[in-house]
Amino acid sequence: MKADIERFLEHLRVERHSASNTISAYRTDLMQFERALAAQAGGITQQTVAGYTTWLMGKGYTAATVARKMVAVRSYLGFLGVEQVAGSAELISQLQPPPTPRKPPRVLSPEQFERLRSAPAALSNPRGQRDTAVLDLLYTTGMRASEVTELDLEHLDSELGWIRVPGARELSLPLGAARSSIRSYLENGRPQLVRQLSERALFVNLRGKRLSRQGLWLVVKRWALAADLNEHVSPHSLRHSMAHLWLSQGKSRRELQRTLGLSSPSAIRVRPKPRQ
Repeated sequence: MKADIERFLEHLRVERHSASNTISAYRTDLMQFERALAAQAGGITQQTVAGYTTWLMGKGYTAATVARKMVAVRSYLGFLGVEQVAGSAELISQLQPPPTPRKPPRVLSPEQFERLRSAPAALSNPRGQRDTAVLDLLYTTGMRASEVTELDLEHLDSELGWIRVPGARELSLPLGAARSSIRSYLENGRPQLVRQLSERALFVNLRGKRLSRQGLWLVVKRWALAADLNEHVSPHSLRHSMAHLWLSQGKSRRELQRTLGLSSPSAIRVRPKPRQ
């Protein structure tokens, strides 16, 4: 088996022109695979390959590390299938990496959010006014990033303090604390950003066009870094922060489900209180 591994690594170097660090990592993982199988009788079989997954998990590796190691073994077994017609497809099917747990979004405390929105609010230019309004709206309503970027002027009733969620939800939400910053943006910021009167997007970029989802993500990211809240804050973080705040204030899960457009109240997860 060691000779086969060396032939495979040479194949990576000569035929695939793989980088030296990739080959080195594959060598480490495949030699570990060889040692794991050497402890079992029968060589490379469906049973021993399936046992390799159990062996890795027993070593305490994370799901991501196990998945990475399996990439090397799957590539090696595929190479053997071409070279030796060894039923590699059946062997590879035994290598099912465990699911990598999803890291829950960052949740901001009210104090942390105030730090976040204060960063652009300290500016007196149109960009600062737009970004303050964006952050306030995300945090106050819990709207999805895609919903915020799809907003048109017609969705907004700033006088009555309501905004209609675009799309299929058919829901109007109170602007609450976001009302003031949105009115300021509409009166002073947006007129200086928009270049064509025909543009109906509520939030526009510096070229006067509709703000994209990537642009919205960058707005949150920029001010999170400026407020020293690190790079893990996203538009989804503000949605979760709003949910956490509502539940801590005694709002019902049913009410939150309707506001956020969730399929079930069980989709709402409460995290421990954020660190200051």
